[in-house]
Amino acid sequence: MMRDEYLRLGGEAKEFKKFEGKVEQGYRFEYSKQVSEIDVELFGLISGDLNPIHFNEEVAAKTKFGGRVVHGMLTTSFISAAVARLPGTIVLLETCFRYKAPVRIGDKVKVVGEIVEVDEKGRCRINVGCLVGEKVVVEGWVKILVWQ
Repeated sequence: MMRDEYLRLGGEAKEFKKFEGKVEQGYRFEYSKQVSEIDVELFGLISGDLNPIHFNEEVAAKTKFGGRVVHGMLTTSFISAAVARLPGTIVLLETCFRYKAPVRIGDKVKVVGEIVEVDEKGRCRINVGCLVGEKVVVEGWVKILVWQ
């Protein structure tokens, strides 16, 4: 029932499907999601981050962004969604992100990732980024544990 209401209010819910292949150095993946008003509203309520820059156009217009922006952590949560789709059972261990540009409601965020290191215990370091169009809005890396 909640899913139906979320979709009715403009949210985009994707079926959870694992990516194909083997988790190894050089493995690349992509995932995308369009950010809606309901995403920002729910993220603010769930996280408690009700900063006016995300909700109040008048306040946000006075900032260097010139208007409302999506929570940075909402944007990087799409990285978590992408990584969870890697083959095997995935546990996120560590993250490091740099926010490069604002994301707006209505933007389609594309996550790109490449595994750059795998150790003998199944821990992987993955370089990740979020793009809106061709513009990099987030860059960084994550470390995960993989059980295959």
